[in-house]
Amino acid sequence: MDYQGLLRSKCKEIMKHPIVKHFLSNPQHYRLFKNVMENPNEKDAKSLDEQFKQFYKEIRIVKYMNSMIRIFSIDFDKRVRKNQKRYPLTVDHPEAGERLPSETGSDAFEEFLDLQDDLSQHVQDYQLYQAIQKLTDKQKSVLTKVYLHGATMQEIADSLGESRQNISNIHKKGLENIRKQLEAQKKGEK
Repeated sequence: MDYQGLLRSKCKEIMKHPIVKHFLSNPQHYRLFKNVMENPNEKDAKSLDEQFKQFYKEIRIVKYMNSMIRIFSIDFDKRVRKNQKRYPLTVDHPEAGERLPSETGSDAFEEFLDLQDDLSQHVQDYQLYQAIQKLTDKQKSVLTKVYLHGATMQEIADSLGESRQNISNIHKKGLENIRKQLEAQKKGEK
């Protein structure tokens, strides 16, 4: 069997295949392939063939395992959803006319926070909480409307009966006061 003639005739076509490219990316495989192409002998050709068969077998096993994991995960997800639909927890049933948080698209904690009109109730950093507590009521109100309710300066001005510029100044001074309080707290720690 003339391995060299067969390999050279199909070499360009074979080299374009992704599996062959991956196989030859291993330096040991590439050296063996180069040796077979430059100094053909039956022993090296059979060795290259055996190594490629082993490599291909491993690739097939990995592909099979990958597809099985994917199929089983989809199956598992379907079974879990089916069981949840069949056997819902009793706490998942709403009382007379009330809606579940999952039906409204938010969770209970988010709903609780939405009901809170105090910006400090939404802050987790204690130092920031203390800084917000030291603001004036008007500054707290403006910052709450801006950052919790997403209101524009004009909307806040209309609701409070003040000018947009005045609301902007209150907002700016509120942020400056918070920054000053935080800097003072940091200096006090050092």
